[in-house]
This record gives sequence, C-alpha cells and structure tokens, in this order.
Amino acid sequence: MKPIGASAIVDRLIVEFTDASTLLFAGPARLERALPQDRAIVDILMASRELFLHSLEQRISWRPILADDRAVLDYLVARMAHQPAEQARVLYLNTKNELLRDEIVARGSVNRVDISPREIIRRALDISATGLLLAHNHPSGDPTPSASDVALTRDLFQAARLFEIALLDHIIVARQGYYSFRAEGRL
Repeated sequence: MKPIGASAIVDRLIVEFTDASTLLFAGPARLERALPQDRAIVDILMASRELFLHSLEQRISWRPILADDRAVLDYLVARMAHQPAEQARVLYLNTKNELLRDEIVARGSVNRVDISPREIIRRALDISATGLLLAHNHPSGDPTPSASDVALTRDLFQAARLFEIALLDHIIVARQGYYSFRAEGRL
C-alpha cells in the first residue's frame, strides 16, 4: 500500500475532527477510525497530547498558583474540557500556594458527578494543604453552574474555612469556555 502524504492525512483529520482541540483530545479508538491504516500516526498524536499536557502541568508546578492564573485555566481546560463524562479535580496547595497534589476526586456521568466536601477536606488535612482549587467539567459544553454546583461551592467553602483552608476558586470548564466562581464574585 502506498503511503499517503501529510496533506491527505491533514484533510482526513479536519473532516473527522473539525478543529485541532477536538483532534488533540480524541481517544485512540476514534483516531484509529479516522486513520485505520496509520497506527504510527495515531501513536504520534497520542504522544503529542501527553507532551502538551505535561508542558501545561509544568507551567503550574513549583510556583504560586493564583485563582485567576491563566496557566492554571489553560491546564484545567486542556485536562478536562473534552472529557466525555463529568469529573472533579482538586489542586491542593501549600501555604505559599504551590501545588502539592493534583487529584481527580470524583468521576461521574455525562451530566452529573458526586463530589464530597468531607473527602476533599479529609485529603487536604492528610497532606497538610492550606489551599484548594476545585474544578469540574461540563461535557455539555456549557460552563454555566447548576444549582447543585452553587450549593457544593458554598458547602466546601464553609467546611474548608472551619479548618483554616482557603478555597481559592471553583472553576467549571467546558469546550465553550469556563466559569470561575471567584471571578464572578460568588466566592
């Protein structure tokens, strides 16, 4: 079989994925459907995604994290906006707001994830975190918070305050952008 050229591969990928962001975060099965004869290219695309995510993660490591930090927003959107199901992630911070841990604390369905403030606070105490940044995604593409998102933010803020832990922000990420409770004056 004659190898196809780069422009033909790009044309196939554009037809299948329409934009670079969707392509970058497509799973291996979807990439293989688009490029059934090109496993090596699928591997390169998967490796490129991991390299991209690693570079974003390095931008937030070993330096103070602020609630309105563009590098943090870029990292969270890249990690979560294209996930097919909701997930919640917490960035646990030390007294200098440096990253201690980045952990997925809950996984859910396409329109719901159960997040336990109790478990988040327990983990924060276990690792001596003094700050938290909560993020979760909306696979629907709309970052607008639901009533349960608002209640969760309020409950986590109050629970964290009891233990002298700062909730810096709750960020909802989606393909069409993000919503920051802090930026909107709701935290």
